[in-house]
Amino acid sequence: MSNLTPHDVIENLVRISKEIDETTDDIAKADKKAVLARVAHQRERARIFLETEGSMDIRRFTAELATADTTLLASELADQEHRAAVGSVRALRDRLEVGRSISPLVRLEWGQS
Repeated sequence: MSNLTPHDVIENLVRISKEIDETTDDIAKADKKAVLARVAHQRERARIFLETEGSMDIRRFTAELATADTTLLASELADQEHRAAVGSVRALRDRLEVGRSISPLVRLEWGQS
């Protein structure tokens, strides 16, 4: 810890705060992307279901198979991107708390040297 200066700690906390702001914006974008992908999947699945002839099960499974590799995958990936962004913000907040905890120790150490 002796290689950190109070200025280093402050710079680090400011950098983390900026990253939190940026990642929060990323979460909003990822959330919108996930919603749009989910709606696109539901729309495509419904379209195929309605265009398919046969029993309800045949129509349902045909729609599921036709959309599994395209719109469902895109929806799942968008959801995963959103979850990753939320996890990043949590990690950044943890780092911010660690920095806040270290700050008084660094000031104390510098005050004694």
